[in-house]
Amino acid sequence: MDPIFARDLKTKCPQNGGNDDPTVPLDVLTPHRLDNKYYTNLKKHHGLLTSDQSLLSSPSTVGIVRNNARHGETWANKFAAAMVKMGYIDLLTGSQGEIRKDCRSTVDNW
Repeated sequence: MDPIFARDLKTKCPQNGGNDDPTVPLDVLTPHRLDNKYYTNLKKHHGLLTSDQSLLSSPSTVGIVRNNARHGETWANKFAAAMVKMGYIDLLTGSQGEIRKDCRSTVDNW
């Protein structure tokens, strides 16, 4: 994480006192817009969550981050297509689905 970004976060989320429920936007550039600036933030090492930051350190995802940061319109089109596809997912009920305590293994492996 960028040290200046980390210092700024510490002022908004102090360990002692202050706000009992501090919140900060996951996207500091455009927190109220759905766009590719999340990826621009990641390239600047402004990922808020550890999982965000790891996207830049993994060889399998760093290219995706760079591409999404560079090509906003392409990202928007892919995001829209993914949302439409998710809209077709049916809800599993009863014994059709499973609830996992550990997402790395199926319920059968417990």
